[in-house]
Amino acid sequence: MNQQQEHYRQRTVALLTNYQLLELTLKMYIGTSYDYIQMLVADHIHFDFSIKDVESYPLERLLNVFGKMNDNTDLKKRLNKLRNERNYIAHEALIVTIGNNPNMDTLHKKAEDFFYLEDELMECLKLLTDEFAKLKMKGEFSRLNT
Repeated sequence: MNQQQEHYRQRTVALLTNYQLLELTLKMYIGTSYDYIQMLVADHIHFDFSIKDVESYPLERLLNVFGKMNDNTDLKKRLNKLRNERNYIAHEALIVTIGNNPNMDTLHKKAEDFFYLEDELMECLKLLTDEFAKLKMKGEFSRLNT
C-alpha cells in the first residue's frame, strides 16, 4: 500500500471512529431523555422505554428519534447531512485502499472531502455533547422539583 492509500485508510478509520462516537452520544442522549420522561410520567402513565431500546439502532434511526426529542433545528439539519456520508464511509470508503492499483482520482477527491467531513463531524459531536449537557441540567433540575 502506498503512502497516499495508507493516509486515506487512516483518515477513513478515524471517521468511522467519530461516527461511532456520534452514535454512542445519540444513544446516551435518548436513553437519558427516556429516564427523565419516565420520572415525570411514572405516576400518570406506563412508560417503559430505556437506553436498551436504542442500543442496536443504526445512525438513521437514532437521528429520527433524536429529532423528536430535541428542538435544535440547526443541529438536526447538520446531523442529517452527515447521514449520507456515513453510509459511504461505512460501506465503500475502504475499497479504495485494496489492491495495488487504486483509483488515484477517487482517492484524492475523497481524501479532500474527508478533511472537511472530519471538521463537520467533530463540530457536530461538540454541539451534540452541549445539548446532552443541557438535557442533564434540565433533568436534574426536574428531579429536584419533584
